[in-house]
Amino acid sequence: MNPGIFNLTAEQYHADPAPTPSLSNSIANILLDQSPLHAWMAHPRLNPNYEREVNNNFDLGSAAHLMLLERREDKIVRVQADDWRTKAAKEARDTARANGQYPVLERQYADIVNMCTAAQDYLLTTELGDMLATGLAEQTVMWQEGDLWYRSRPDMLSLDGRVILDYKSTSSAAPDFVSKQIGRMGYDLQSEFYTRGVNTVRKMEDAVFVFLFQEITPPYACSLMSLDNTFREVGKLKLKRAMQLWETSITTDKWPGYTNKILYVAPKPWDAAEMEATKDQQEEEA
Repeated sequence: MNPGIFNLTAEQYHADPAPTPSLSNSIANILLDQSPLHAWMAHPRLNPNYEREVNNNFDLGSAAHLMLLERREDKIVRVQADDWRTKAAKEARDTARANGQYPVLERQYADIVNMCTAAQDYLLTTELGDMLATGLAEQTVMWQEGDLWYRSRPDMLSLDGRVILDYKSTSSAAPDFVSKQIGRMGYDLQSEFYTRGVNTVRKMEDAVFVFLFQEITPPYACSLMSLDNTFREVGKLKLKRAMQLWETSITTDKWPGYTNKILYVAPKPWDAAEMEATKDQQEEEA
């Protein structure tokens, strides 16, 4: 396989189709947040006992993602029932899942449609315009750096490859709220990982990563967000560290867990403040 952008199924992507085990954004996050050992456990090509976890619980954001971006309304099965407690509803749900489809109750389907409509209408008012209709959804980006392979699966690519759109459902799409989640959720790493892949494959330097945040409750409000240069530098540092850990682990075939040294932990500022507050309270009571 040569580097490029491919139209693969989600199953093919998650199985890792690269010539050698490749680094994905999710594995990069595990390397940074946990350890190389955890990354080895979570990798489909490294762990011989790997089994991908599939969450069958209804999630409005996942269903909207399926309809809005992948345009796969045919994969959503509407079950005529008020809930999943009846035998008929359970059988319809299990049959849909066995066929690789996404079962939803009729009332849930209406929420999905309303959510997608709100997102489409919103995006048409922005500088991204009709990207949802003209862009390429769920393409697999495969690239090589040195002897190592990397892969990503952007939600949506503009036809010229200059805009990468990532859709995230959330309880609040208020800019002040979602901006505080970016570093904590590793979205800065994701932005740089995906951008690096598209730029490498298309031999350019100007791809822009944009988040589309949407609320999962009416009125299903949306906001668009991209990272400024300062935040991008943070993401690049995270990516550099993840790639270093990956290269070392792959080339040596050593996947260490946490340190085996005793760590001496100092109190955080809030721990000391809490202790002082408790001390003052005890003195007042005395």
